[in-house]
Amino acid sequence: MKKILFTFTVLFILLAQSMAGSIPKPQSWVSDFAGVLSASEKQNLNSQLQSLEQRSSNQIFIAIFPSVPEDEYFEDYTAKVFKDWGIGLKSENNGLLLAVFMKEHKVRIEVGYGLEDVITDAQAATVIRDYITPAFKKGQYYSGLNAALQVLIPAAEGKYKIPLKKKTSHKKSSGKTFYVLFILFIILLRFFRGGGSGMGTRRRSGLMWLPFFLGGFGGGSSSGGSFGGGGFGGGFGGMSGGGGASGGW
Repeated sequence: MKKILFTFTVLFILLAQSMAGSIPKPQSWVSDFAGVLSASEKQNLNSQLQSLEQRSSNQIFIAIFPSVPEDEYFEDYTAKVFKDWGIGLKSENNGLLLAVFMKEHKVRIEVGYGLEDVITDAQAATVIRDYITPAFKKGQYYSGLNAALQVLIPAAEGKYKIPLKKKTSHKKSSGKTFYVLFILFIILLRFFRGGGSGMGTRRRSGLMWLPFFLGGFGGGSSSGGSFGGGGFGGGFGGMSGGGGASGGW
């Protein structure tokens, strides 16, 4: 009986290790499994993130992978890493994971429940689009990550609100369109009014101008963003509600 129990215990341990093998353990706040950062670059980023955790208990981790594991989707895999590493305090879930997949040129920012109010999905998308992607396209990976931390760190501490691009107001354009259509209606009404033999001529004249007026209403476009203390170690939070954003370069 003891031999059987021992055998099952060994098999269980081996199975658990094989299942966990697809998710490597964090090296530090910055885990560069792809080897794209120099030692000094990694040290600088680690220093910033360690200081953040010491000041606020908020945790931001960076993970750079060579590629997405086989049979995995990069967003799902990022969520698994977030949970496995236990990012953020368990009581606060105040963690964030910035994951990079080099081969696929993909970036994912996964935000814990506790930080979703200060780093929304739209704001995470802005960080990827405006701070990370431009540098990554030039092969400047440290610059992109460092630029992202300059807004993510103060945002996580509640000291900075990541700005979003303003979208063109549809209310103004729709108001102008209504006004122009109203004027057009008055003009056409004047053409259609009248009596006698001149009515047919006026009606044709009014309709002849209709394509000209309507041709001026086709414009208008909007622009906007898409829409994603002490020693090192996770706080065993790791609860993410799926908040964050994804992008690529």
